[in-house]
Amino acid sequence: MKFVGWLVLGLLLGPSISNFPQPSWFSTLAQIAGGIFLFFAGWELKFLDLWKDRRFYLWNFLGAFGVPFVAGYLYFNHNLFMAIALGLSALPVAIQILKEKKLYDTALARRAITLASLCDIVAWVVFAFLLPEQRLSSWILSHWIVLAFFLGLFIGKIRELRLPDQIMSLQMWVLAPLFFVGLGWKIDIVSLFSWAVFVETFLIAIISKSLGVYIFSRFSKVSFKEAWNLAALLNARGAMEVLAAHYAYQSGLIDGNMFAALVVVGISTSVMAAPALRR
Repeated sequence: MKFVGWLVLGLLLGPSISNFPQPSWFSTLAQIAGGIFLFFAGWELKFLDLWKDRRFYLWNFLGAFGVPFVAGYLYFNHNLFMAIALGLSALPVAIQILKEKKLYDTALARRAITLASLCDIVAWVVFAFLLPEQRLSSWILSHWIVLAFFLGLFIGKIRELRLPDQIMSLQMWVLAPLFFVGLGWKIDIVSLFSWAVFVETFLIAIISKSLGVYIFSRFSKVSFKEAWNLAALLNARGAMEVLAAHYAYQSGLIDGNMFAALVVVGISTSVMAAPALRR
């Protein structure tokens, strides 16, 4: 969850606190870093025992993505982006927590990683069609971030290639800092933030994902503890939420209040996930 620290550093530099001017070259570099970060995020997605456990994943995808998607669509005046924002789960956060808790080689880990991957893929597919632009050239230019994600997914699945450790270090210590510092540096989250918008977004996000995952997991004959842990892990939205909210705000799909709320939801749900996990 190092992205939280990088984002906070950017907020401290930006108009929210110190109002230190951001060089134009840094903004461009941060956007490129964001695209490459998403490329590697797509590469990392994993589908463990998907076909073998297909009945479990079908039902639990409905709980993990379908329930929050419908809740977001209905509650936020049929806003499709808000629907997919609530359906997102943060695969990198889930992986990090599972490793820290020494649960990475368990059935819980396989299920959480596969469900988070499915949620992210469907969310980014829908998001690709929400971004504006009609002409092919303009469409490619406006969608290049999303296309980078799917290119990484495709390349990673050709031969199930694993990312080298050096690339993982590049992603963690170069790409993530550049993008998230750049993002925080640009936004005046103090003026955009609304407690009312945040609280309602936070509650709908947490309740819809938790109930969806827990109920459908129990329906699939999963134990109480594992259903609880799946809900805790998949509730983390993390960097994927922040990235999606950033590009949605740039494209005019959400306003500033909702953008700020989603950024804080992405951070807060990630911080909450580890303490909520039961051993």
